[in-house]
This record gives sequence, structure tokens and C-alpha cells, in this order.
Amino acid sequence: MSDMQDAIRKAGFRQGPRNPKQGKRSDRGGGYGGPPRTPLPEFPKSYFGSDEQGQSYLLLDFVSKKNVAPLARLLGEEARPNLTTGQMRRFFNHCREIERQLKVECESWHRVSARFESLCFHAQYAASANKIPLAFRDFIDSNVKRVSSSKDPGKAFLEGFLPHFEALVGFGAAYLKKDS
Repeated sequence: MSDMQDAIRKAGFRQGPRNPKQGKRSDRGGGYGGPPRTPLPEFPKSYFGSDEQGQSYLLLDFVSKKNVAPLARLLGEEARPNLTTGQMRRFFNHCREIERQLKVECESWHRVSARFESLCFHAQYAASANKIPLAFRDFIDSNVKRVSSSKDPGKAFLEGFLPHFEALVGFGAAYLKKDS
């Protein structure tokens, strides 16, 4: 083995063959130095269902312990790096500020939608810096998409996404580590 190969091996980089099925190095778990990614639990495409009279209601899937607690456990115990309560609260507080602008300051959705969409790039930045798990970034991305693609994004944010995120924060208390 050459000195260069020995130095590369000692630094933790391996030059093993690529796995042709994944297009990633076969010795690196998830392909980028971490464990394989666990997919997020499945949630419906819309936050709302409708009854016989055409009245919409929040689907139980988005707030039930059966569906949200496994997501909290994934983020707090299985994903790497683990998500902490402080990290989740920063994103949640960002959403609460948007809620305040909509309800108290009577801003229109169009005026606050850019702040809401910014959740995606904040999550991407934190995930690329290995500060939050990719699964949390995926949670943010999928919910921003769900809100943005709805017929009434303001309602989807206030009555769909916020209760869903609030349930995740609540169930996360059992699984997420506290910040020191």
C-alpha cells in the first residue's frame, strides 16, 4: 500500500468499489458517510377531508399519536444527527411568527408566503451542515409543498400544518434531546 493510500485510509476515507445499484460507495452506509436514511412515515397529500355537507376538517392522521409519535422517535433517536428540542423550536417559532402576522397583523398569505417558503432553505442549510437530520429537512420540504400546493394555502398553513407541527413538538418531548 502506498503512503497516499495509507493516509487516505487513516483519515477515514475508503476507496472501495461503488455499488452499481445505488451509485454510491458500498462501504459508507447511506452513501455520504452516514447510516442509511429511514424514510418518513407516510401522510395524506392534503391536511383536510370533507364531510357529507362539504365542510372540511383536519384529518386525524396529522395529529394522532399513532402517526406522529413514530416520526418524533425517528427524528430524536434513529436519525443522525439527532434532532434536539431547541432545533425544532427554532423552526416552530418561525412558523408561530408567520401565524402572528396572519392573525394579529392581518397580513395576507401572499405577503408572508416567502417567509414560509424560506423554511426549506433554512432546513437545507442546517442539514448540509450536519446540524439536523435529513429526515427533518424532508419533513419541512414535504409540508411546505403540501401547503403551497393547496387551494387555500393560508388555511392549510393555519389549520393543517401548524397543528401537525405542534403535535410533532409535543410528541418530540419524549424522544428529542434537550439542548444544553
